[in-house]
Amino acid sequence: MYLVTVRLRGFPAEHVAVWHQNLLDHFFYAAEDRMAVWHGMVARSVRNKYLKDLWLQWRGLLLSYDEGLVRGDAVLGAAVWRNVFRAGEGEGVVGDVGAVVGYMRRELGRLGEMGDGEIAEGKVGFGKLELKGLGARESPWMRKSFTVED
Repeated sequence: MYLVTVRLRGFPAEHVAVWHQNLLDHFFYAAEDRMAVWHGMVARSVRNKYLKDLWLQWRGLLLSYDEGLVRGDAVLGAAVWRNVFRAGEGEGVVGDVGAVVGYMRRELGRLGEMGDGEIAEGKVGFGKLELKGLGARESPWMRKSFTVED
């Protein structure tokens, strides 16, 4: 959802807010439906509490991933580690974080090459997460230093 949100920002300014709101609405309607149907949360007040928590998590994720896109792979990797891997430790976590960061950059590049019409028609698909060759070369973003503007 984050990757599509980033791509929607490239739409004409008058359309961005509408598309973004519709994406969020669909996501939260689906989340609420799953709470009721799959988890038996019949009380709307309980669902609303969880939806508010989910909203706060989404806003934090947006902020941290956006910062990572601007500041480099190390910052994006830290955000992925916190949000996807729950800041966990263990064998393979670093490689997995690197795989997710590489995947995000690759798919954002691919989405950026698609036309607005293709995105609007829902012709969005995502590639496979590839671990082959991971770590074989260092991303130039890993050594990017912070500047005064950062």
